[in-house]
Amino acid sequence: MAQHEGIFGGFSTGAHVSAAARLLEGQEKGSTLVFLVCDSGLKYVSTDLYL
Repeated sequence: MAQHEGIFGGFSTGAHVSAAARLLEGQEKGSTLVFLVCDSGLKYVSTDLYL
């Protein structure tokens, strides 16, 4: 998301994106979904998770 959309989110944000994508593949296809980016990726930059 950071590379393509400029959204530097953490794991919670990634989970929201995944859930939204799954919803849009099903009954909600063609709808617009809104969710909050509830965390940033800053706390992951200094860990092995960033690599």
